[in-house]
Amino acid sequence: MEDAGPLTCPHCGAALDAAPAETTQEIACPQCGGLVAIAEAQHEGDGTVADAASPPPSRDEELDGIRIRQLAAARRAAYRSRSYCVIAAIVCVVAIVQLGWNGVKLLRAGGGTLRPISYFLFAILAAWGVAHFMRKAVEFHREARQSALPEPTAPPDFSTLGDGSERWKNLEDVR
Repeated sequence: MEDAGPLTCPHCGAALDAAPAETTQEIACPQCGGLVAIAEAQHEGDGTVADAASPPPSRDEELDGIRIRQLAAARRAAYRSRSYCVIAAIVCVVAIVQLGWNGVKLLRAGGGTLRPISYFLFAILAAWGVAHFMRKAVEFHREARQSALPEPTAPPDFSTLGDGSERWKNLEDVR
């Protein structure tokens, strides 16, 4: 067989790095990700490769798949961020308890007032951190739980659905 030149993807026209094979092999295009079946007999005269596996998906289906993956990634990111905020709030609560305990111990020991006051000021700052991180966690929770679909403008039409009585008629026809 004569060399047909460089192979190109039938979906996007990108050059493919594939040699003609004795058997059919399937490779993914590095540009568009479309699957291309390559066999020695499938090389066309213009350098493109015929896709024997299946017709290429329509552009709308491809975009829907990309959009679904983006929404799933955004939802996972929102859950992850919410978890980080909850952990940060717990760390702030532990800091409040520890700073308060250290401040009380220093006040009882009579070691001056400046150091215990600084502990209490940092405890107040940690309390602000608890409020801030919990507020952010609630925002991330709402973001993760919201639907990607808009609310329907009209109620659903159930008039075309049957009530199930036709199934009994079908069972009588079987006898």
